[in-house]
Amino acid sequence: MAYNAFADWTKIFGDFKAPHVIDFNQIVSHYRRNAETGSAVIQIATASTQEIARRHAEMLRSNAEHALKASKEIVSHSTPESAASKQADFAKHWLEYNVNSVRELVELSTRSAQEVFEVVNKHISEQVKEFSDAATSAPHANKKKAA
Repeated sequence: MAYNAFADWTKIFGDFKAPHVIDFNQIVSHYRRNAETGSAVIQIATASTQEIARRHAEMLRSNAEHALKASKEIVSHSTPESAASKQADFAKHWLEYNVNSVRELVELSTRSAQEVFEVVNKHISEQVKEFSDAATSAPHANKKKAA
């Protein structure tokens, strides 16, 4: 005699009554909203990444131009003291520019992360409200209230 696992499974769960299930349209709507939220998050992240990469490339180009200009100026000075002074000025301006540039990149990243957080937070809040509404309108919830 062959062992039939499915037959045992149906014996155990054959009389199981499932609670009220949300209709198919609600399930499709739920997954559609999840996909829309995911799409919005990806759009924000992509736009932010592109902006950060563009700005970073501009900063690198500017650094290269300033370095070339500074090296020409340092070489053209006749005395070592004036070259050292020019080099110190360049280092000071270079540091200030790069600190401000990094601050700008961090602000862009933070703004992007905040937008993503707001989109996801709104979606989660809507899902919690929807779940709460569904739980209170379920048939078994009404029976408990009547008792």
